[in-house]
Amino acid sequence: MFKEIALMGAAALVAAAGFGTTVFTGEPEAVEGRIYHYVRSNRDGSSPENVYVYRAAANHIEVYKAAERCNTAAFVSAWVDTETGSASSIQGGRLMPEARHENFATVAYDPASTMLRAEAALPDRMVRQQVRVEEPVYHLYDFDLATLSVQTMGLSNPRAGFSFGLPLIWTEPEDGRFVRHLGQADAEFVREEDYHGTAALRFEVGGAAFGENGGPLWIDAQSGHVLGAEWGIPNHAGMDDFAIRLVEIEDGGEAGWTALLTSHFEGCPTA
Repeated sequence: MFKEIALMGAAALVAAAGFGTTVFTGEPEAVEGRIYHYVRSNRDGSSPENVYVYRAAANHIEVYKAAERCNTAAFVSAWVDTETGSASSIQGGRLMPEARHENFATVAYDPASTMLRAEAALPDRMVRQQVRVEEPVYHLYDFDLATLSVQTMGLSNPRAGFSFGLPLIWTEPEDGRFVRHLGQADAEFVREEDYHGTAALRFEVGGAAFGENGGPLWIDAQSGHVLGAEWGIPNHAGMDDFAIRLVEIEDGGEAGWTALLTSHFEGCPTA
């Protein structure tokens, strides 16, 4: 079960002098009820997985991930403090039939101690680990950039560049450290360009988190949400590297989200 913690994440967004140009200004357009469908894979397109991000409210994100219907699917909820942009609570677990979900893990950040803590209820024990994350803005890498969009949509001047911390929950550690911090990631604006038919701002992402293994990030030129990325470091065990691409956006609201979650197990054979 601990393996599924790799599908959880957190975000923190605060204005900070000397930390890129991050300014949390709120949403530039109404996004409540919007569903973003991404596909995450290796950069060559292998091992694809669907990632659906639902903006239930300005301060609430829900994410559903699955390689295909009828199989195991992850479900994650993140609550965001809109005054600071920090995630106040993260719960993760698995999607169940009829749009229900079962939580068994939590990720939380303590700004006083600058510690990111994760715990999960395994069949035989509780697992608790933590890592220090000193950057005032961070995104759990294995959350597949779901919260990075919250940051990029709130930037007052994205072309000036921005930064964020990049912690990670790695599910197959040789040293026993599941919770890690890769370091600071820096996004430098490169140019405006077309990204699969959408006007985009292209960034090159590097910094201590990636070293020479960074790569491009594209955000929507108008609304600022993440369109795609191709980076050289994987964010899940069993992957070679990382790519994510926006497939479609739907303003389905709660009814559309519930229907999507319900459809995952609908008509599937039962064990």
